[in-house]
Amino acid sequence: MSEPDDRHGGVAVDHTRQIARLRRIEGQVRGLQQMIENGRYCVDVAHQADAVIAALRRVQSDMLRDHMQALVQAALTGNLPEEERRRLADEMSRLVAKVV
Repeated sequence: MSEPDDRHGGVAVDHTRQIARLRRIEGQVRGLQQMIENGRYCVDVAHQADAVIAALRRVQSDMLRDHMQALVQAALTGNLPEEERRRLADEMSRLVAKVV
C-alpha cells in the first residue's frame, strides 16, 4: 500500500492492483506489434487497439475514483486547514471536468 501523501490530504491510496492490469495491457500492445509485423487484417488490428484503449481508460477511471475517494475522505475526516480543504476541492473539480 502506498504511503500517505500530502497530495491526498494524508490519506493512503493503494494503486498497486493497477500494476497487473498495466502488465496485461503491455502484453496487448506487444500483440498489436506482432499483428502489424505479421500483416494481419487492418480491422482486426483496429479492434485490438480499441481493446487496449478501453483497458487504459479503465485504469485511468479506477485510479481517479480512488484518488477522489481519498480526497473526500481527507476533506471530511482530516483536521485540515481551510486552505488545504479548498485546494482538495479545486483538485476534485478539475478531475471531474477532465473526465466528463
